[in-house]
Amino acid sequence: MATDQKKEAILEAAIKRFAHYGVAKTTMNEIAADLAFSKALLYYYFPDKMSLYAAVLAHIIGEGAEKQQAELDREPDPIRAIDRYLDYRTEFILKYHQLLEHLKSYNPQTLPEPLKKIFEPLRFRELDRVQAIIEKGQRSGLFRIEDARRTAELYFDFLDGFRFATLAQQQNFFPDRKQFTTILKREKEFSRIFMNGLTCDR
Repeated sequence: MATDQKKEAILEAAIKRFAHYGVAKTTMNEIAADLAFSKALLYYYFPDKMSLYAAVLAHIIGEGAEKQQAELDREPDPIRAIDRYLDYRTEFILKYHQLLEHLKSYNPQTLPEPLKKIFEPLRFRELDRVQAIIEKGQRSGLFRIEDARRTAELYFDFLDGFRFATLAQQQNFFPDRKQFTTILKREKEFSRIFMNGLTCDR
């Protein structure tokens, strides 16, 4: 098995284990046993469980991203595109919730460095997506704004505010399923108000 194939096999085995048993209850030894790999080989690619978890997150975040972006690009209505964008985010989180739930162990101040390296670039990518949708509204004459990037940043700040308000009592970095349902509903309600506020008078 080639090096890339071995790494891919480790990631897929880890995804299955993490998704079924959770990250905390999964050991590196179990993942190695699933693949009939030696522990030394597993640790050659990933020196500890945190580095493997970070790699798994990067893998699932990147999975399907191009297809989603193409679908957003094809949607001519920017308000519907934003609605679909929020659906994508929630569908992803619910699909991998057991795996992502490990993030509840942290808050933004205690997030380990390997995970920060995943989430900081992810925020910029998501900002780019929202900015592209807003720029589509600018070009069509639907939105009356001057700075699409700044508008996207403000939009994200409000979305962050909804999440932090929902989690204010728990102080967790990652919501549970019920909280996500509440957050998505509020995000969509807010998005319609926000985007309608950008539209030109007709």
